[in-house]
Formats: sequence, C-alpha cells, structure tokens
Amino acid sequence: MKDPQHALLVDIRKQIVLHDVSTVSELSKITHVSFPTVKKMIDDMIEYGEVIEHGQHAPKGGRPAKSYRYNPTFRHCLTLYIEANEIHYRLIDCQNQIAEEGVSFVTGTHLETLGTLVDAFGQHTIKLGALSVGVAAAVDRGRIVFAPEYPSLAHLDLKNWLMDRTGLPVVIENDMNAAVYGFSKRDETSTHQSIVYLGLGKNGPGAGILVDEHVVRGQSGFSGEVSFLPLYDHASFYDRIKNKPYGPNVLKEEEIDAMGRLVATFAATLNPHAFIFSDVDLVLEDLPPINRACERYLPSRHIPVLHIGEWEEDYFSGLARLGIELMLETIQRGGV
Repeated sequence: MKDPQHALLVDIRKQIVLHDVSTVSELSKITHVSFPTVKKMIDDMIEYGEVIEHGQHAPKGGRPAKSYRYNPTFRHCLTLYIEANEIHYRLIDCQNQIAEEGVSFVTGTHLETLGTLVDAFGQHTIKLGALSVGVAAAVDRGRIVFAPEYPSLAHLDLKNWLMDRTGLPVVIENDMNAAVYGFSKRDETSTHQSIVYLGLGKNGPGAGILVDEHVVRGQSGFSGEVSFLPLYDHASFYDRIKNKPYGPNVLKEEEIDAMGRLVATFAATLNPHAFIFSDVDLVLEDLPPINRACERYLPSRHIPVLHIGEWEEDYFSGLARLGIELMLETIQRGGV
C-alpha cells in the first residue's frame, strides 16, 4: 500500500530539485497540502540534512519568505554507460553537477568490468543514492533482452544484479532512449513534442522515441531497433548503412537514401516534430541532402525538423535525470 507521507515527501523533493520551488507557501499550493504540514516536513528534512535554508524569496507584492533548497551533497548518483569496450561514468550531485568522471576500459567481460567499477564507488567517501546505467542494447524493465555485442549481459536481469551487488536502487536504460530523454530535458523548446533520436553507433543503429515527454519502449523493450526495418525489397536499413565508417564522414548516396527513407517512415507513422541525428555520426551539412531524400517519398510539410544532437551530453543528461528521479523517490523518511 502506498504511504501518503512518503508520496508527499517525494513530491516536495521533486518540486525543490527539479522545478526550483523554494518556499513553503509555493510548495503548499502546488502539492495541495496545508502550510503547517509542509512546514513540518521541511523542518524534518532540514534536521536530517536533506534541505538547507537559502536566504529569502520576495514574491511580487508579498512579504519575503524563507527560501529552501535541496542539499546538493546529501546524496550522489553514479551514472554510467557501456559502449563497445569502454564504460564512461560520471558521479553527480542532485543538481547534475559533476563530482568525478572518467572512462574504464573493459578487461575480461563487460559484466566483470562493470562490477569492479561499481565496487570501487561503493568504497567512495561520497554517499551514493542511486545508480543509473545506459547500454546499447534492448532493455525490458531492467533485463537485457537483445545485446549481440555484449554476450556477458545477454538475457541478464542487470537491474537486480546491480541492486544485489550494491544495495542501491538502480535504473537501466537503452542508450538512445536515454539520449532522447536527455535531449528533451536540455532543450526546453521541445517540451510536449514528439522526437526521434537516431544513433548509428559502434555496434549498429538504434533510435529513441519520445512522445509527450514519455519514452516509447514498446511491449517488449524492442522499440527503436531500426536495424531491422525492411526499407528495401531485399535489404534492411542496417544493410544500407553498415559500411559507413564510424564517425562523421562524407555520406554515400545509398546512405543518404536510407536515412531519407527512415525519416519518411517515422514521418508517415509517428509524424514527429523533430528528428535528431547524433553529432558522433553526422554534421550539419549532411541534413539538407537527407531532407531532399525524404522529399522523394512524402510531401515536405510532413517532414520533421532535422537536428544534430550532442550525443554524449544528451545521453548523460538522460541518465542523470533518470537517476536523480529514482534517488528522490527511494530515499526513505529521515534520509536513511
């Protein structure tokens, strides 16, 4: 049964951390809970070190009121992603400020290297509140359901494996799902828009799909596996772009056509506002020919706006938001 006190505590945390709400009266109005109840919870959070006073806030036409903010060092979140033979990581506070970052190179299996890395952070002087992991694989509720390049992760319930190993709450997300979510949080103009984010990757292409701020995962976590799209009579999307070298390079005509067809496919089904290509794969000069290729298949008014995203920052931003949200939801009353 859901604990209403804990639910209110989580709501207050999220309003302070994610929406910059800073006074008791504002929190009371937003949460629809009485001023004395909210004030008591804020006082308890101050006592446990979660919240700190932050001067005064002077609303228009009103008396100054005490302002509060979440203690950024109360808990940290470890965000990391697995890509080819590397594990990139960032240790962040609740404001997504980086305390430490780096790259760990895979020795042995990916699972062994991941375990060694998280074990090291378990001995860190900074107290962790959650773990957020991205992987270039199909993920269904924390289980890796399709990962041909990562045999040690295939069919593994990675979420529970990490929770058992660390004792922390854990969120596992597909790389492109995290990237499209992160892009939407970094680009405030995209709020409530539908977005597709394509990454060609070192291990094959994938797409993240966002509709009205919600990531579309599908019934089995396989949404966005665009490699398999049969865009030609005897060839898939992957067949047409598999020989493209990793990184930005001059696109061949067949690669431009394949991407134009892919955009057209999404335009004719989802009809998104924007289609994002990774800056790891393409440059701005690639977008006009892709747009023209798309126009071969449908009227231009239905083509989404094409953008180049900052893939690593979008990826980490998505992982950070997922991890921070999980952390705020799972800290128990009293900060334990």
